[in-house]
Amino acid sequence: MIEPASLWLNFLLSAPVTYVSNPETLTGTALPALISTGLLLKYWRQVKDQQIIVGFLLFAATTGMFTQYWGITGLHLFTGGFVIWPVLVLLLGDRLPWPLAYPLTFIGTLIPDLYGAGTAADWQNGWFFDVGGAGFRDGLFLVPLETLMAAAMLNKFGIFMRRRGYFSRRVNLDEDVYPEDKDRRAR
Repeated sequence: MIEPASLWLNFLLSAPVTYVSNPETLTGTALPALISTGLLLKYWRQVKDQQIIVGFLLFAATTGMFTQYWGITGLHLFTGGFVIWPVLVLLLGDRLPWPLAYPLTFIGTLIPDLYGAGTAADWQNGWFFDVGGAGFRDGLFLVPLETLMAAAMLNKFGIFMRRRGYFSRRVNLDEDVYPEDKDRRAR
């Protein structure tokens, strides 16, 4: 018969428990996941074009999965969300709240990171301990913060430019768009 203390020690030494109890993993993955969940719950209902945003999220995750490679220092990937979300915040304005750049970038980075960890691991013999393992220096922690800062700056720039008539969705009907038609109507 196996003793309960032995079962408890085996449970504590299992890969997922060891992974989750690591402080660097908590700061690199759990903290951004909690922040992302909170921001998604707060701002997702304000998004006007949700299907388009989900499409861009899938594009960002796919870009990360197909551009990643394992180097001597670990997994490297191109985080498409770092470019996509600030530009969409700039162009869409109030149709995409700028705080959503954080969770969308986190999700778009987490999926390729898990995929890269899965390709490097032998899933039947163990768990690969690299997702979020660098703590505050991990891409899952830093890239969403950098994207959020870029989105906040481009949001302010977009407000400034929209006040001056750029990125407008409205057409001024008082002005004639086709000046040659005006000459033709005068004859």
